[in-house]
Amino acid sequence: MKLGARHWQAIHNLLRQRDNSVALGPVWRQIHAELEVGEPRGKHLYFSDTMLRILRQEAERASGSRDLLADGPRGSRLEAARQGFIDEKVAPQRPDDGFVLVKGQLPTPLPTLSSELSLRVPLASLNLAAIEQVLVIENLDSFDDWQHYAAPVELSGGLVLYRGHSGLARGTRRLLTALPASTLITAFVDYDPAGLAIAAALGARQWLLPELDEPLLAQGSRAHFLRQSRQAAHLDNLDLGGWQPGWDAMKAHQVSIKQQHMLALHSPLRLLTR
Repeated sequence: MKLGARHWQAIHNLLRQRDNSVALGPVWRQIHAELEVGEPRGKHLYFSDTMLRILRQEAERASGSRDLLADGPRGSRLEAARQGFIDEKVAPQRPDDGFVLVKGQLPTPLPTLSSELSLRVPLASLNLAAIEQVLVIENLDSFDDWQHYAAPVELSGGLVLYRGHSGLARGTRRLLTALPASTLITAFVDYDPAGLAIAAALGARQWLLPELDEPLLAQGSRAHFLRQSRQAAHLDNLDLGGWQPGWDAMKAHQVSIKQQHMLALHSPLRLLTR
């Protein structure tokens, strides 16, 4: 069957509202039969974020439209409200976009903080030229507890950055790519394939990993390590440089050690340069 104006409008409405499900009535049954995107569950059709992107691509291809969301909102939620959209959450710019969560040695003219405090900072307010060293921490609670880790003295005096999720993660990527080439980036992640893959993707020159001993290895999870076979295969295809011995040792032990266990056991941390 051919989809018509009411079908394109239904898809447009779904994409505009950024919903992840719709009632599976006749219109959406026809859309699903034609485009084969979405997961039927009872009386509803569900979409992951990836499925929504595919739905838009397939609908634009089938309809000939160059942009099904041409009249969608622009900018932030405040700007969407000013544009007259009742649901301001359809705005493409999320509240965390353009922000990072930082602590440690903040570049001037930002204030000096005590070790347990952090700031959510817009990227535009950071003096990038004044940042000589950045430590990126994978998990939020480990970021909060950073001052309690047994870390090398070389990391004192640097900017500490939470890797983040969603908007904050985008802010982290933007910050790291905008830093001067001379800025030293260190990654502190879980000791497992997924963590090391994150460190590599961040473009870090240093990997902060624990000194392994029997008590710490006993807290590692072999099951969690084995679940990360995709990341392990990815790492095997990377040129890890100076990180290769660390990766070889991780594969030999075959356990996933979380940052929280490193702190709980007061494990000393060491730096490995890529």
